Amino acid sequence: MERILDLANKHSQKAEVYRIEKDASPACFLGGKLNALEGEQSVSTGLRVIVNGRLGFSSTTHPDEVDGLVQRALESASFGPETDMTFPSVCKNYGKGAFYDERVEGLSLKDIVLTGEEMVDTVKNSFPDVNIEAEVSREIHKISIMNSGGGCVSYEKTIHQSFLNVLLMLPSDRAELEDTRTFTNLTMAPKEMAEMAVWRFKHCGNVSPMQTKKMTVLFTSLGFRGLFVPLFYGLNGELAARKLSLLSDKIGERVIDPRICLSDDPTIPGLPGSCPADDEGVPAYRKPLIEKGVLKGFLYDLQTAYKSGKQSSGNGFKKSSLYTGFSIDAQPNPWPSNFVINPGDLPRDKLIESIEEGIIIDDLMGAGQGNNLNGEFSMSVALGYKIEHGEIIGRVKDVMIAGNVFEIMKNNFRSMSSDVYSEDTLFGRYSVPWIAFDDLTVSAT
Repeated sequence: MERILDLANKHSQKAEVYRIEKDASPACFLGGKLNALEGEQSVSTGLRVIVNGRLGFSSTTHPDEVDGLVQRALESASFGPETDMTFPSVCKNYGKGAFYDERVEGLSLKDIVLTGEEMVDTVKNSFPDVNIEAEVSREIHKISIMNSGGGCVSYEKTIHQSFLNVLLMLPSDRAELEDTRTFTNLTMAPKEMAEMAVWRFKHCGNVSPMQTKKMTVLFTSLGFRGLFVPLFYGLNGELAARKLSLLSDKIGERVIDPRICLSDDPTIPGLPGSCPADDEGVPAYRKPLIEKGVLKGFLYDLQTAYKSGKQSSGNGFKKSSLYTGFSIDAQPNPWPSNFVINPGDLPRDKLIESIEEGIIIDDLMGAGQGNNLNGEFSMSVALGYKIEHGEIIGRVKDVMIAGNVFEIMKNNFRSMSSDVYSEDTLFGRYSVPWIAFDDLTVSAT
């Protein structure tokens, strides 16, 4: 890294090198049977330079490449965006801190396979004919960041991830569930995912007829991803600065129900986005975004903060879009680390029992659609259940839900579960309770 930075400094005004070393051991199951054990070791490097007020970038997965990496970054600066952002001067080796679990590091392939088999068996014992794809993996990450301003940040992090896709064929159609849980420590998540899959599919045998009407709608933590997308757009600092966020210029105003608090918190041990610093070396800290319903702030990376006249909030992460995860090929953008909503006061089952008539939204088709910049969502329910008199009476089919996330959180909020669940979805990572809203229009298509 020093060689890369030294060479880049000779031809640029500012430079930054990011490197991640990854050691991964996944066990993959197809059709419920062990299909592959694929160990992976990789080293990936990204380089940003500022030349004559413009930002250049390049990356490589070849550990020893220096000249080509630097040359590509310098060349790209000629047509890069304008910037005069300052790289942080923090210099700290966090080592194996709160986000490193020796138990995860010590997992053998046998341990990983056994966990996957137990997860598959839990589902198949209740539903022998389902088709299951699953994966359990253990990863060790070593992250290092150096820049021309004297900044040098490094830390190590463990990852324990479980993935489960279950397809249940029914007389008239099928029910499908996909779930991913990721933690930095060793948890019971694989077992809990399998048990939750059994709970979900036990309600799928009977189809409950639906009519278009207003009722209570309960979003599970998995179903919450449909609300996460417009919430993220509303709290994105770049969109706020460009007046494209529905929340632009509303700092200090009540924008949702005062019983709801939203924060970005990379300091919680165990959660997948937790880290001591973001991908630009800016120290990570908890940030209240909406507190007791009042808007407190937005998410910024260095470049967005520079353009907005603000300070980075430590949310510069190498993720290029809603539909991609971490990528060495991506420059940092303002993304949440762990998007967190405070718990409510009712256990999940009691929350269900409190609903006279409604539906549970558990999985979605088309999440991320609608005019998200205006807070709007529109989606079909892929997996949902009908509630009558506090009991789940069956699965719902051909149902759509649409609305504005800020309007329903402000005017229709009912209650939240005291249980909080961490989800690692296509769009982002969050830890949220199940959330219920009254008087939402459910459309039977």
